[in-house]
Amino acid sequence: MSDTVSAAAIATSQDERIRQRAYEIRENEGRTGNPEDHWFRAERELAYQGQERSDATMENAPPAAAANASSAAIGEIPDERMAK
Repeated sequence: MSDTVSAAAIATSQDERIRQRAYEIRENEGRTGNPEDHWFRAERELAYQGQERSDATMENAPPAAAANASSAAIGEIPDERMAK
């Protein structure tokens, strides 16, 4: 049950960020245009920003941390000796 609550909270949080960004887009465009277009644009922008942050984290990480993060991303168990 807690997984369901957590997933619902994450979805609500993401929806709120999208809603806020869509509103900003609408305001910046003089309150014109299609609200659905604003929503989809906001989704794309936020997804891109999330990906950009993820890429930057991997690029700036020390080699051992990057290897562990990469292994975790593909479901492997990292070698603990590498992290030390």
